Amino acid sequence: MIDYTVIGPNGSEDRSGRAADLRADATADHGGFIWVDLDSPEPETLRLALDALGLDRFGADPERAIHRRPKVETAGDAAMVLIKTVWYIEATRQVETGDLAIYTDERSLVTVRRGLVDPVPAVRDRLDEESFRAEGAVAVVHALFASVVEQYDSAVEDLADDVADIERAVFSGDRIDRNQEIYFLIREALEFRNAVQPLVPFARLVRQRRAASPVFQREHFGPVAGRLIRVDAAIETCMNLLTTVLTAHQGQIGTWQNDAMKKISAWAAIAVVPTAIAGIYGMNFRDMPELHWKFGYPLVLLLIVVICSLLHRGFRRNGWLLHIDVHDSQRERARGGTAFDPAPLALPAFNEHHIVAAQIESVEPLVTLRARDRAPISTDCATNRQH
Repeated sequence: MIDYTVIGPNGSEDRSGRAADLRADATADHGGFIWVDLDSPEPETLRLALDALGLDRFGADPERAIHRRPKVETAGDAAMVLIKTVWYIEATRQVETGDLAIYTDERSLVTVRRGLVDPVPAVRDRLDEESFRAEGAVAVVHALFASVVEQYDSAVEDLADDVADIERAVFSGDRIDRNQEIYFLIREALEFRNAVQPLVPFARLVRQRRAASPVFQREHFGPVAGRLIRVDAAIETCMNLLTTVLTAHQGQIGTWQNDAMKKISAWAAIAVVPTAIAGIYGMNFRDMPELHWKFGYPLVLLLIVVICSLLHRGFRRNGWLLHIDVHDSQRERARGGTAFDPAPLALPAFNEHHIVAAQIESVEPLVTLRARDRAPISTDCATNRQH
């Protein structure tokens, strides 16, 4: 049995029947369209539904097609859209994905969905609106596509916030190895990009009104396509910044190791002085006049202290033994002091790295990325050109 909905000018009606019943309702003159909504269906159920509605034109195994990378295909007046739904888990900094497949020829519609993010219920609620039903299956396709892209928008904001946190932590002055955190976030950003990037060429065609299917040539698909392009640009910026932060952090770790080696070498050089003097006098030669001199012992101790002090002063002056607290040094600068600070002030976080106009699209700003303690910063292309 296949559950489906018949949508007409006077409302919608849920029905259930065999493939023959579905085919009969699809060919009947009811002034609307048929919507088959399947949640993780059996492969045979999906095949029967597509065959009954004449939408079985996109390969012999539609079940396997749903798990492929996102894409849009057309066959005559029919179109297939495979989209990855995305949600971002802030607590664990993880990107999770689901699947949404849409088959339509404007007279009928089949949707197949998997995953926690489900845009279908909210769209079904809009079937009570007469104006929404009057636009036909195209309105449903647009609403589903817009809902998924809106979720992308929300997820990329959360990702940008976590990139900002990582950047602040790396340049905070704390000597903590964060390679694993950065790499993990790069991997999640890559999964996000793989869900969005394959749809960008299609989005460009939609914006240029050159989409192959008449379904996507409607005017209201343009803004959604533009939003998708901006999301892709934002993800790419996150990826680039994370890669840069990872490189900088590895350089920091190398600097920390060099500092440790300098300190070890300096203390070893200082320790050589008493070791060498003690070794010389420990050879117990008979003709060593200092051994029988009244002031020989205190003089040797004084000599050791003087030489070690001079070495310590020299190493400290050259920065080999100098420990700088970055936070204290920054506070000293803020008070107008002159404390030596070998490290620069903490760099601005991601939210102040404006999204570059990589695609040079004449689109509206994606989002206003918000710094947690700062005023909102626009990411439009004009701002980038000013910087």
